[in-house]
Amino acid sequence: MATQKDAGFEIKHTEKNKDPICEKWNKRVDDYENYVKEYITHYKKSLKGNSISLSKYPYMKVKWEALGLKLDKAKKKELLTNKQMKKVLRIQLKIVNTCCE
Repeated sequence: MATQKDAGFEIKHTEKNKDPICEKWNKRVDDYENYVKEYITHYKKSLKGNSISLSKYPYMKVKWEALGLKLDKAKKKELLTNKQMKKVLRIQLKIVNTCCE
C-alpha cells in the first residue's frame, strides 16, 4: 500500500484490483514459460541419449504445442495484453533457437 503526505495528512492508496482475466492469462503465460524451460532441458538431454528424457520428450512436445495453440487463440481473440504477447513470442523464440543449435 502506497502512502502520500499531503498538507500534514497521510493518504493511503490501495493498489488497483487486478483484472481477473488478465491474471488468468498471466498465469497461463508463466505456466507456458515454465513448461518450455522443462521441455528444452529434456530436448537437450534426449539429443545426448538420456533414456528418461527420450521417453518424456514426445509427450512434452505435444503438451507445449497444445499450450501454445491456446495462447495463439487468445492472441487472435485479443485476450492478451501487449506485455503478455511479447513474453509468449520471446518464449517461442527460445524454442526456435534451441532447436536450431
